[in-house]
Amino acid sequence: MKNYIFLLIIIITIVSCQETKKENSDYQEIEVEKLTPGPIVNQSLTDKQLDHIRTIHDTFLEVYPISLDETITNFKRDQNPDNEIEVWLAMAESYKNFVLKNKGDDQVEKRKEAFKLVLMRSMMSEEETVKKTEIKILTKKEVKEILDSYQLGKKPIKIETH
Repeated sequence: MKNYIFLLIIIITIVSCQETKKENSDYQEIEVEKLTPGPIVNQSLTDKQLDHIRTIHDTFLEVYPISLDETITNFKRDQNPDNEIEVWLAMAESYKNFVLKNKGDDQVEKRKEAFKLVLMRSMMSEEETVKKTEIKILTKKEVKEILDSYQLGKKPIKIETH
């Protein structure tokens, strides 16, 4: 009987620790469809910011086909567009390195997967990125090269809820 009580206490402790860990987690997984854009907080951007945004837009247009106006509007929603531009420029640099070696129409799906990988990497560590990104086409060597070429540290997305 004592063994059963002891076992029950251990199970309750483990379950409560897991629940506490879940409640204290800094990150939550949210379905993309449930996200809504925030308000525009910067009515205008500098010429330098706009030049960087055009570069970002041009770099990812094939794999992230939104208009330049929509891209600019998205950066206007950021509290600090310079930080977000820095992240996207780092993503673009990593992505461009991959594209140079993977040109041609037959490599489009690889480029899409590489974009997904650098996007995920911009939000989490390399280890988390590898665990959470479904890779179907890229080789392990290519994944490593892409992740090695990403130069910024972990920058999680901050979502404000009201």
